[in-house]
Amino acid sequence: MALADYTAGVDHLQKALGRAFSSEPWLLNLPGRSVACKIDQHYFLAVMPGFLDTLARVGGMFPDQVRETLVRTGNLITKAPDRDPVLPLTVSWGGRAVTVSGAFVDADFIDRAVKTYGGLGTILNVSDLKISSADRPRIEAFFQDKTPPQGLAYY
Repeated sequence: MALADYTAGVDHLQKALGRAFSSEPWLLNLPGRSVACKIDQHYFLAVMPGFLDTLARVGGMFPDQVRETLVRTGNLITKAPDRDPVLPLTVSWGGRAVTVSGAFVDADFIDRAVKTYGGLGTILNVSDLKISSADRPRIEAFFQDKTPPQGLAYY
């Protein structure tokens, strides 16, 4: 049985995301409208399953294939043993708090997509989206043995 080449899948998804971002810049970093927003220099918080569905649509793949590719390459943060990236989180921007199904995406994956393939001259700045401090202990437990989001990611 041949091993799947997830690296090629990541490159394909980055190119597709970059092209989609260049024509639809609201896909990223606009809280309340985007499928993923940068919360610190290490991570984007992605709204699930919208993020996977969008990547699948622009990349010509099934959402399950996108998820597996991102999980297997470490671009979608998970915790053993179940490897489920989704957490219910309370987030806020502009004084409005809502609960979302969120997942943490390695910022390098999205930053490379928008800078290299999306025509943006630089990486995206940290957005106004913040996570409730009440969720911080759960997030830090989820990030066991990994670098958790920085304090600026919380309100």
